[in-house]
Amino acid sequence: MAKAAAVSRQTVSRVINYSPRVSAEAKERVEQAIAQLGYVPSLAARSMAGGGSRILLAVFAGPAPGENPALPLDQLLLSGTAACGARGYRLLFEPTAPDIAPAEAAAQLAATLGAVQPDGAILLPPLDGVAELRAVLEMPRRIARETLRSDVEAPVNPGEAAAETLLGLGHRQVGFITGPGDPDRSRHWLGGYRRALAQKGSRAHRYFVADNRPDLTAVLDLAHSWLMPTIRPTAIITECADAALAVLYIAGTLKLRVPRDLSLITLEDHPALIRSQPPIAALHEPTATQFVAACERLIAARGAGTAHSAAPRTPPGLALIERSSLARAPRTI
Repeated sequence: MAKAAAVSRQTVSRVINYSPRVSAEAKERVEQAIAQLGYVPSLAARSMAGGGSRILLAVFAGPAPGENPALPLDQLLLSGTAACGARGYRLLFEPTAPDIAPAEAAAQLAATLGAVQPDGAILLPPLDGVAELRAVLEMPRRIARETLRSDVEAPVNPGEAAAETLLGLGHRQVGFITGPGDPDRSRHWLGGYRRALAQKGSRAHRYFVADNRPDLTAVLDLAHSWLMPTIRPTAIITECADAALAVLYIAGTLKLRVPRDLSLITLEDHPALIRSQPPIAALHEPTATQFVAACERLIAARGAGTAHSAAPRTPPGLALIERSSLARAPRTI
């Protein structure tokens, strides 16, 4: 290979391993030699030489029988494998069993890590909030880990952006319901929502907030208690799609029309939101773009020799999916 490209073996190694420390001319000659010779790098040989497995593991919550995955796995697979393949990495997806206890899921993940020996792992939501799974990646061999959530450092706070969207429509009585997952993320999003309302002089953030990450049953009860009185929210933000659908259901039972009487927006897009009546708006970071960014941070961390990515986080912009659940605030409240 080196002889065919008229370069040193070190230069060939740098090109194969995507090192930036090689000139454009030398890189082109090596790539031409690779194409002519039909060379394919061996992941096993790289691993034995101390180069790591060059495998990334994406761990997701397996759906219950008859249910669809909560994430667009087809999009993640296509975008993730393309991004990893371009950098000489392979991407594997590993589901956890549905309705499994955290301790069992941790044991399952530990067994997978022992068999695959990945260089890094991505915990897809809602698994990013499971402390037992994060702990497994810390021992016995520290494995670089990532989640899709980079919003703690993002310049745009989704909770604040959603609140500003509703405030722009004239709403002042705006509620917020947190969801499962990373509690730091929930606090960050809730803080943005509160900041936006306080700046407009609204006090709704003192009364219409569920900051205890309620489950679906609790959301149903909460929505009923909020929407029954005369003084009620004219708009509600939810972190997760399930909560938005639950609020929509309760509004219907109370003869409140969405969006005439109540506007709804969620910070998690999901196919079920399109099929609801009316379809529910979502303000979120595109999942596939987030996933590619997480893969790239893991690869950068491996190159830097760190267990956690030192690469700067540059989260993609928020996308407002405008659907029929948004309207101007009713004048009567």
